[in-house]
Amino acid sequence: MSFYKKFQTKSLIVFQELTVWSMTSVLNLPQLLSGSKRFIGIAFLLFGMIVTAQDAEVSHFVVHKVKKNETLEAIASRYDITKEQIIIHNPYAKKEIRKRDRLKIPRYKKVVQIKSDSTLGQHTVVPKETLWRVAYTYGISIDSLRTLNPMLGDTLSIGALLKVPLKTAGEKAAQFSYYTVQPREGYYRLEQKLGLNRQKLEALNPELKNVDLQAGMVLKIAKKVMDTLTLQKTLFGLPPSLWDSTFVTPVVRIALMAPFRLSRIELDSVMQTEKTLTERNLTTVALDYYAGMLHAADSLNRAGLSVELTVFDTENQLYIIEQILNQNNFSQFDAIIGPFTAGNVSRVAQAMAFFDVPVISPLTTRDLKMAKTSFNTIPSRKTLSKRISAYIDSLDAAIENPCVMIIADDKNQKTEAKLKEQFPLAEVLKPDERFGYVKPDVVDSLLTPTRPNWVFLETENLNLVTSMTSMLNAQQRDDRQVKLLTHYRSTTYDDPNVSQAHLGNLRFTYPSYFYEKQDSVRLKFDATYKNKFGKTPNRTSVKGFDVMIDVALRIAVKRTLKEGVSLGLIEQLQHRFEYTPVPKGGYENTATYLIQQQGFEMIEVKPPLITTDSLQAR
Repeated sequence: MSFYKKFQTKSLIVFQELTVWSMTSVLNLPQLLSGSKRFIGIAFLLFGMIVTAQDAEVSHFVVHKVKKNETLEAIASRYDITKEQIIIHNPYAKKEIRKRDRLKIPRYKKVVQIKSDSTLGQHTVVPKETLWRVAYTYGISIDSLRTLNPMLGDTLSIGALLKVPLKTAGEKAAQFSYYTVQPREGYYRLEQKLGLNRQKLEALNPELKNVDLQAGMVLKIAKKVMDTLTLQKTLFGLPPSLWDSTFVTPVVRIALMAPFRLSRIELDSVMQTEKTLTERNLTTVALDYYAGMLHAADSLNRAGLSVELTVFDTENQLYIIEQILNQNNFSQFDAIIGPFTAGNVSRVAQAMAFFDVPVISPLTTRDLKMAKTSFNTIPSRKTLSKRISAYIDSLDAAIENPCVMIIADDKNQKTEAKLKEQFPLAEVLKPDERFGYVKPDVVDSLLTPTRPNWVFLETENLNLVTSMTSMLNAQQRDDRQVKLLTHYRSTTYDDPNVSQAHLGNLRFTYPSYFYEKQDSVRLKFDATYKNKFGKTPNRTSVKGFDVMIDVALRIAVKRTLKEGVSLGLIEQLQHRFEYTPVPKGGYENTATYLIQQQGFEMIEVKPPLITTDSLQAR
């Protein structure tokens, strides 16, 4: 077994009861690999620290990363231990603790004192129920639940009968919901908002008696209170924000299946490892995506939502995926993100259809063989084409008699025919089949200073893109402006041979499934990401962040991802998500942007206003 698999398997066992804010401190070998040349020593040091017990009464240790304004008392209360027990294993904490400090938290073998079997009841495990959920429902810790059920494994089997305290067995989870405390909310504001005073909140949440109310805390409240709060939001038309919504489930369980291919990394060769991790390949793509997900999980935790993230290395091999499917119980997960390739994600979606577990395709732009549980996060080319077609229709309605040129290669004849039908007077310029260019004098003779010039470039051919963007830029004058448009912007436009300055001068306009904003929110994200991982996030990292946020919040608010589809269009950092059912099964993201490049900036384009005068003129 590879080092990574040993590390992953053992650390997951140790941290099965923890939420991702503590898991990310240690279950991040990819972070260690990409962030430091000394990753081998650090990884082994962490691994040894985690699984070795130094105290006869301690079953194991976990690592807690101190958050802002967090106190030892609050941490001790969270883990159901004393402040002194923390200090024993962290002597420096006696003076003070600071944000980002890492504390070794001892986990003790607890003995639950039960007078007789008459004080116990039974609980039947239902689908997707976790150890945390059962323990929380009956007001006990996971350790206590294990003590009551010695044969309990790491996962729960549907229909299994568990011993639980009888005194709270009647407290059904369906009667309760969860509310996340917002910044600057105290007991007075909560009473005004929820109708529950401090005494009632403490009765439902006994831990409040020992710690101060803090932003991000998740409080148990009566379900009817949440329903009333939701109704008020609907009646008064408050803008929807999943971050501010009430979470009906406090824990979301996500599986990531990605082609890390870490078994191919030669850990004994620093030079070879560094080479692998600095080139763009499946391993680095998987690591970047995973880093984005980890960053998202940390953000979700600060908002009061716990995420259990389990990682599987598919090695981009179908037989490995089959082994993973056969050896693991995926019915326990709320969603599976990955694998990364079209064929692999289709296979997993087919397997998960029986368990009704959503499978999210994270990156592939190729057509998927959809199953009923498939969720494609990338809008199809047809969806992108519809977006710019609607924009062209609005331009056509608002602007009289434009000068239109259509340049399309053999692979885009349908688009050419569609444009020719809409603009019967348009000039169709056939590129040279051998060299992929259009003669400059022909283009120059067609451009006019008296009307808007629209050039549709429908190709993925690098030679044609390079020559046309250079030529059009050279032929543009103050009195003869040209706008370049396309129905599909391929990665060809990112090639170093294509001048971004030329595209900006031509106001290059295209549909896209992402929008690289540079607002204050994005700048803050870049800074926090770099502080955590030591490098600036790329598109893959941001995609991992956005998908994780969107999936987890939809599940937290609506309990399942399928129900979460009803929340409609939600915009994240750089992507929009609005899932529409596909006739053959599954869901496709149909949310897109219309982008125009102005200089070196990307601007989201809004359809032009259609005036009465422009309609009459036509």
